[in-house]
Amino acid sequence: MEKRKTIVFIGDSLTEYFDWQKRFPGFNVSNLGIGGETVEGLLGRMDRIILGIQSPDYIFIMTGINNIAMDDYDFAGTYKQIVNKLFSVFGKSTLVIQSILPVELSWVDNRKIEAMNSLLREIAKDFMAEYLDLYRLFADEEGGPKSEYLSEDGVHLSERGYEVWGQVVEDFLKPGRNATSNPLKQEP
Repeated sequence: MEKRKTIVFIGDSLTEYFDWQKRFPGFNVSNLGIGGETVEGLLGRMDRIILGIQSPDYIFIMTGINNIAMDDYDFAGTYKQIVNKLFSVFGKSTLVIQSILPVELSWVDNRKIEAMNSLLREIAKDFMAEYLDLYRLFADEEGGPKSEYLSEDGVHLSERGYEVWGQVVEDFLKPGRNATSNPLKQEP
């Protein structure tokens, strides 16, 4: 019998609030999302994360929206430190950086989120990691969020939003998929 592959999801409440194991029953899944966490908070717990997981096949990371909600857009360097730690320890794992999603908050300009996502795409490229551009699936023609994918608070996801995100991850995990056939991996 073939060993089940392991997926680790790392992030904030967007990650934490979904039952990834239920969504991917054929995998061993660890959900390491923590609500309210900033990029700096995630960096602060990286050593515990690294000690707590063993040779994952896939590591999906999405973080940064809590920084943005506090008008902090200066976290690319810290994000890069997180990716460097993961890459250094789990170099044989597939590391997947996921874009930050658009939000419906009056004080957040989603164009700034798009700019941050460009930096995340570059970080992924620097570390030969995968980049999943979820933003474009969650954004309408004007770059704002598709409201049906968000809960009433304008940040957290609705059931439909999680269905979309889960489907993207499922498509990514399909056997035989490669970077050139991945429609969500965009080259600049």
